[in-house]
Amino acid sequence: MQAHREAARRYGATWQKPKRRTTTVVRRDGREPLGLGNVIGMMMTERGMAAPAAGGSGLADLDTILTAVVPELAGRVQAVAFDAETGRLAVVPDLPAAGTQLRWSAPKLVAAANERVRGANVPALRVLAPAPVKASPTTAAAESAP
Repeated sequence: MQAHREAARRYGATWQKPKRRTTTVVRRDGREPLGLGNVIGMMMTERGMAAPAAGGSGLADLDTILTAVVPELAGRVQAVAFDAETGRLAVVPDLPAAGTQLRWSAPKLVAAANERVRGANVPALRVLAPAPVKASPTTAAAESAP
């Protein structure tokens, strides 16, 4: 070790003692400042209040929004989940081609969903892997009519 230190000094490097790291532990005893979102969430939990679920109506209205914006995808896509924290709406197409077309028209669909469903703040659409789509009552009635 001594030889390495002397070699380092010869080449211009100096040995320094490593600095001691000090860490501070934050203890939550109720007196630290909290963010506004955390305070409102805690207040709503204490009072038994629930935030409105805009995602549920967005899931239910996806067929009508799809029919209005991209009619060729009606009945080929099913909404499966809405993440309230991120605002991401997850959808499943029935074929890979429908998934590609859905990704292309995602900005139009997001804008239409935010416009039609009040309180729905959907910034993105998540297209999942293709799977067979279950027929909804509106698409089943449309298929049996002709």
